[in-house]
Formats: sequence, structure tokens, C-alpha cells
Amino acid sequence: MLKENKTSLSDVPFIPSNENHYDFGTERYVNGLIKFIKNSSTPITIALQGEWGSGKTSLMTRLQRVLCYAENAPFIGVNINTWEYSMMSSPEITVYKILAKLVREMTGENSETKKKVSKILRVLYRGGREALKMIPGVNVAVEMANIPSDLNMDGNDDGNDISLSELRDELQKAVLSRLAEKEQRGVIIFVDDLDRLNPSVAVEILELLKNVFTLENCIFVLAIDYDVVVKGLEPKFGKLTEKNEREFRSFFDKIIQVPFSLPVSSYRPMDFVLKSLVEIEYLKEIDASDPNVRTRFALVVEASVGKNPRSIKRLINTLSLLDCIDQCASSYGENKSRSLDDKLLNFIVVAIQICYPRIYRLLVHNPNFIEWNREFARKVGISIYSDKTDTPSWEDILEAACESDKYLTQHVHDIMHLFSMIIELLESDGGDDSENIGMRLKCILDKSSVTGLNADLKADDFDRKDFISKLHRNVIDRMKILRPEISTKPKYNTGNGGVYITLDKKTKLNITFRPVIKDNGCISLRISPDFKLSRPERMMGLAFDEIIMDPHLYSGLSALDSVISPLLTSVWYFKGRTHEGHPDSFKSYLDDLRYCHVKGWLSEDITDNPEYSIDLRKASLFEDEKVVDTIANLLIANYDFRKSMKDWS
Repeated sequence: MLKENKTSLSDVPFIPSNENHYDFGTERYVNGLIKFIKNSSTPITIALQGEWGSGKTSLMTRLQRVLCYAENAPFIGVNINTWEYSMMSSPEITVYKILAKLVREMTGENSETKKKVSKILRVLYRGGREALKMIPGVNVAVEMANIPSDLNMDGNDDGNDISLSELRDELQKAVLSRLAEKEQRGVIIFVDDLDRLNPSVAVEILELLKNVFTLENCIFVLAIDYDVVVKGLEPKFGKLTEKNEREFRSFFDKIIQVPFSLPVSSYRPMDFVLKSLVEIEYLKEIDASDPNVRTRFALVVEASVGKNPRSIKRLINTLSLLDCIDQCASSYGENKSRSLDDKLLNFIVVAIQICYPRIYRLLVHNPNFIEWNREFARKVGISIYSDKTDTPSWEDILEAACESDKYLTQHVHDIMHLFSMIIELLESDGGDDSENIGMRLKCILDKSSVTGLNADLKADDFDRKDFISKLHRNVIDRMKILRPEISTKPKYNTGNGGVYITLDKKTKLNITFRPVIKDNGCISLRISPDFKLSRPERMMGLAFDEIIMDPHLYSGLSALDSVISPLLTSVWYFKGRTHEGHPDSFKSYLDDLRYCHVKGWLSEDITDNPEYSIDLRKASLFEDEKVVDTIANLLIANYDFRKSMKDWS
């Protein structure tokens, strides 16, 4: 068979073999974990922890190969992929299916043990059937039919007094019987993809393992993060705080005896990256062995995909696909002789596309980034807060583009470094004028566009000035129909948009509109109303529940909330703000306000100015009558509230 060059890397877990395994420089950690497991006292549960794509499944595969499937392996291996069992199943039935799988694997071919265990499971099965009947919309027959049939859980018996402890006792006998038969030391149960389940289901499975499968000679190896456990325990303990953190930690420690965090910080990915680039024929072996080439490509990897194996594979596969497209072009003969600088430049652009799609879209909008200016920022929805007489640089605009996104803010220096590398490469090639930089980048961006997400949602489809102009006109026209006595005026030359509403001769309400293009290509209109009331002297030091005992204030806030609360609970595109320590938006302004007071953020005010958002896929959708009505009614409620509180003190 002819050996063909690879064009892609598989995302299946790494398999330890001399030919294709690469351990990212963590062999000592893996060998140490294997040694620990071999000599562990049982029962014990080990948690493999790591972010998405960091290699939890690959590590689990290696442990299985060495400890369970190698010649004279000391352990029986049981593999449970929880994600497979959750597909097209309710959370309740997912747990039953996993329970049945574990029981089937542990009882083996022992028909007598299986018979006893099946009798116990039938009782649990019937209890589950009754529980499912209480859940609206669940088809009990379909759900229960998904449980493996070889446990015969539809049989009849009258053992209604059977308990989980009896199930555990029978399973313990089954495990000891199987081990004696096979002359092996123990059973290792590998449970993968718990972090892909609903967190509450993941926690329920953990409790199941603790209460039923804490058995001698059994070792559980779980792929799960502490963060998943935290989310799954919130129904029991509430949101994680400093006060209840111990409860969360105690639950985790009770289930997990040994947490093993994947040593991502110790990964050394560049051997793998360069080897892969040679395999897909992007680099020649002689180039990949050059220390200078290694250093330059390593700088790009560090500033983009970092040490995450899955992200690295995605970058290389994307690069390979684009190279295949190049090979099918009529001009491939010219491209084949591209310089190393050209290849590095292309590598940088694809890295930005993979890791920072929002920044990539800015480049698509205007590849000549060194000429980015205030007008460009305005058009793509970036707010520049520098002085009006100051001309922002591309660095200023790039930094401002990152400010509204937590992930981009954390990586702003990496992004700056990648852009600086682009300039350095193009200048060294004699292309130091901005027009040439724009043309070179546009050529690369045109080719890479086929591998981008949200191809139908391009930044250049959004004209910020036109969007704001139409929004002003539609909202103000609607307010004139609904409440002609309210005097309004659009805001211009603010870098954003909004409306001034006249309250009286001395007071104008200042409502701000701020459109932002999100990473998924949607347009998010951020609306900041003008609710703010200063706290009168007589209410200084009072708690919120004491403050709203004032009947006039309570009446005004209730009337305001009668408009806002239905928007937050019933209008799918209308979103409330979130706070640090409370990631979910509140369902009413009163609840939001109470939280701010409890946190001590409003010591000198009664109310503040929240920010609401309307998120839609296209600019044209903001012209829909319902959306315009939503905004107009919010502004009218703002006016009525401030009007009613005008003489209150």
C-alpha cells in the first residue's frame, strides 16, 4: 500500500505506541500516576482535572492500556462514557443507564449474581418509573426502554424492602468472584466526559458512585473539574461564596480522594507542532530543525493556542485545509515556493482566526490595520475613550476592542504581539508602506475565510452610523405616537447613540445606546437608562428593605418594574445585567437593586443606572415593530419613574 502524506490530525485521544504517540513532555507525571494506582489501597477515587481539550481522555486511554489491557495487566478495566448514555435521554434515565452499565460490567457472566442484582434493580427501576411520571413531557415507556435489557428489569417480584446497601453487598461479592476467577488484583472504572453533562446530573452520578460503588478492590478514575461540581451543587448550597465554600469543598473531598490536575503548564508542544507541520508538508524537515524557525513559530503558538492539545490540532488542521485549497489553485506552482516568512505570516493569521475570531473579523473588515482610525472604530462598534483631539493608534483601537471581552482582555498583550510580528515580517520583506501591508493581508484573509465561523455575519455588513440613525428615528417616532407629550432628542457625536428626554426646564434624562458586535457575529445593543436617584440625608445608612418602606418610592419603583420585569422574563432577546458573584441576570429591577444595596455599592444613592442589552443576529431585525416597542416602552417607563420621583426627597 502506498503511503500518502497526512493532511489532518485526528482529535481522537493519543494512543501510546512507538509510531504516533507524543506525550507533550509529561511522561514522568503519567508514570507516577500509574505507579500510584498500581499500589493504591482500595476503594479510592481519582479525579483527572483539566480544561477543555487539555488531554484528560488521552491520559485516561494511556492508563487503560497500561493497567488493564497490557499483557499480564493487574486490573480489569471498565469504561463508562457518560456522554454516550446521556444522548437523547432525560437526566433521570441517564443515571439509571449508567447504573445498569456498571452493574453489568461488574457482575460479568456470573448468572447467579446477575439474578440477585437484577432483583434489586427491579425495585429501583419501578421507583424510577414512578418518579418519571411526575416529570412533565417525559414519555416513561420510551425513557425506560433505553435501559439495557440484559438485566431483565421488567421481571416481577415482591421484594419492595430491598435497599441500596444490599445492592452494594451483592456487587462486592461479584467483584471478588470475578477477580478470583481472572487472578487479577482489582477493577478500575474509568468514567469520562462528566464535564460535558448537565452539572446537576454529574453530581448525581458522583453521589451514586459514592453510595453504591464504594467497594473493596475498586478504583474509580473520573474526568471532571471542580468547577462542574460547584455548578451542580448550587441547587443544594446556593451560589458559591466565601461563607459556604467549605461545604462545596467538603462534598468534593468526600467523593474524590485524589485530585490530579493535568500538568498543562509543563507541556512542551513545539516538537509535536513542528513534526505535524512537516507531516502535512507545510514545512520541510530541514526548516523545522532550524532553531530560529522553531523560536519564531513557538512565539506564535504561545500567543495563541498555547499548550492546549485540541486547539493545536485545530490550528494545524485549518492550516492544512487552506494549503490543500492552494494546491488545487491554478497558481499553486507559484505558491509552492513560498518563503518561510510567507508561511509564518499565514500561520499567524490562521492562529488569530482560531483563537481570537472577533479580532480576526476586524482584520477582515479592514486588513490595513496600521491605518485603523476613529472612523473605523465607530463603524465597527468600538468605543474609544481618549480625548476628541487625540488620534487613536491601531494599538488603542485593538486594546479598546478587547475591553468588552474578558478572554480578550486577558490575552490583549498576546494579540498585540501577533500584530507586531505581522508588521515586522512585512517590513523585512520591503513592504513597509501601509497599502502594501493591507494588500498582503487581504490576500491571506480571502483564502482563510472558508474556515471561519459565522461566514454569513461579516463585520462589514454592519454600518454603525446607519444603524444608530435608523434606531433614533424609529424609537423617537414610536414614542411620539405612544406619548406625544414627551419631548425627545437624539444624541449625536458621542461615539455611540441614544436619546435625551426633557423632564423639565433644568433636567434632561440621558439614555445611551451602544451597539457592539459579539464574537458570534450577533449585534448587541447595550441600553443604559437614566434611573439614578441620590439618597436623601434621612435615608443615609438604611438598608434597602428599610428604604423601600417609603410608600412613594415603593410605588415609583413598582411601576418601573412592572415594565422591566416582563421584559426580563418573557422577551427572549432582552437581557439584564450580571454582577460579580452573581453570574445570572435578575428577573426584576427590584431584585437587581436589592443585590447592589446588599453589596454596599449604593451607599450614596437609592437607584443606579443599569445596562440592558438586546441581542439579535442582524441589524435589520432592530427595525422590527416589537423590538422598537420594547425600547420605546423602556424609555417611557424611565421618564414616568423620574417624573414621579421629581419632588421626592
